[in-house]
Amino acid sequence: MGFLNLFKRRATDDVQDVEVFTLTSETVSDHHHTGMELARRGLYVEALKEFKQAARAQPKSAELHYNVGVTYSELGRFDEAVKAYKQSTCLDPDYAEAFNNLGLAYASLVRHVESVAAYLQAIRTKPDFVEAYNNLGMAYYNCGSYSEAIKAYQRAIKIKPDYTNARYSLGLIYIDLKDKRLALEEYKALQLLDADMARQLLDRINNGAFQL
Repeated sequence: MGFLNLFKRRATDDVQDVEVFTLTSETVSDHHHTGMELARRGLYVEALKEFKQAARAQPKSAELHYNVGVTYSELGRFDEAVKAYKQSTCLDPDYAEAFNNLGLAYASLVRHVESVAAYLQAIRTKPDFVEAYNNLGMAYYNCGSYSEAIKAYQRAIKIKPDYTNARYSLGLIYIDLKDKRLALEEYKALQLLDADMARQLLDRINNGAFQL
């Protein structure tokens, strides 16, 4: 969740989108860029004011509502973040990052079923969205759906074999399921990718119901 992810996505938009953005009012642009700079400095209360002013001036901008949502999330105001992300996705139904962040906001509110739905929508609009698969795995885990969580993490790893977070989380699920063999497989894979994370997983295995 963050502002740089937004620009990474928008940088791939077509020329028409770029031209539309350049036609926005100077005031909106000023508030937007000021908000971005304040957010990068961690001044989220001040950034929120700028983003909200920009969004009021240009209410049909999915990007601006997204930034409002990100800022609310950074401030721990997740109910308001949910509203902003929903507004963003209503304006742009293909905005995968907004759906992913909506899922994160729901997760922070312990609304895991709704977070699952948001991550699934993010994946529908962006099938190779590895972070959304990883988040989906955690959401399913929190719902007690271990088999679905495993599938989500495995999909994330298939897309990005060196995705250490997904491998670590998958190892934890296998520990919960008392599957020593599969937990060790993830440990061995992590050894080649991140020695510290591999050691952490090994410690969890050693502290589980089974011993190496």
